[in-house]
Amino acid sequence: MTLNKMVSMPIAIAALVLFTSSVLFAHEGEPNDSPFSAPEPAVTEISTVLTGYAREVAKSNVEGIATYVIQSDAFSIIEGSHANWGWADYRDNHLKPEFSSDKFKITAFSISDIRVSIAGDVAYATFKSKIEFTLDGEAKSNDGMDTAILVKTEDGWRIRHMHS
Repeated sequence: MTLNKMVSMPIAIAALVLFTSSVLFAHEGEPNDSPFSAPEPAVTEISTVLTGYAREVAKSNVEGIATYVIQSDAFSIIEGSHANWGWADYRDNHLKPEFSSDKFKITAFSISDIRVSIAGDVAYATFKSKIEFTLDGEAKSNDGMDTAILVKTEDGWRIRHMHS
């Protein structure tokens, strides 16, 4: 390890600790006994983004899905133990092959019980999901619990990360 790295590593760690501490204590003294809090208009906007995303997934519409996400390498999604890093990776290596498959067809996708928490221009939401699909002609369904991290952009709230 070079001398520069040996000196800069403790500084970077100290900066991270200070940043994390400032975030944790930034709202000290505010009531926090409620697990989810956010201004109602923002909650409605975020819920609209998430339900719109779900609607486009149900239609297997890649272009429609794109309108609800950050369309850059900043986007990520983890489904089960598989991750896609960046919008292009998710679009080209996950959505397009899945949506064009003869073996797998989504018949319905919906979300419910959306809970939102906001800190400035970043929000997270948890929600229940239900997907119905056919796999090799056999009808199946799966219920899940998901998390989405959204950021406020010039175009409104957009999904930056999802985990299901």
